[in-house]
Amino acid sequence: MNQYIIEAILGLLSGIFLGITGILPVGVFLIILDYLNIGDYRSNLGAILFLNLFPYTIGSIYEFYKTKKINYRLGWILLFSIIVGSYIGSKYVVGAGFKLSIKQIKYISAFVGLIMCILFFISAYYETD
Repeated sequence: MNQYIIEAILGLLSGIFLGITGILPVGVFLIILDYLNIGDYRSNLGAILFLNLFPYTIGSIYEFYKTKKINYRLGWILLFSIIVGSYIGSKYVVGAGFKLSIKQIKYISAFVGLIMCILFFISAYYETD
């Protein structure tokens, strides 16, 4: 039961963060679930990917739609290229051919998160609000 409460709280906080920043903190989900020994890493990663099938941003999208702040061309291009990229990337996680270890997956995730962090700090520093 506690597991479901933790997962619901993570989802709520993630949704709030997503609405504010436009970034779904799935890496945080994976780290917390792994730390609390809830599920195994690959199954949790699969659950996160399953989550991405649903329009979890519909509330935010509606607000952006009302103010005409959506670049549809960019959105469709990103959507289809992400579909192809996620298909290719998942081959390395589930082991169709070459299989990454969980340690390698975590290192890759940490590296991408670090780069994102640095880029956002640089971008914020030079912002001329």
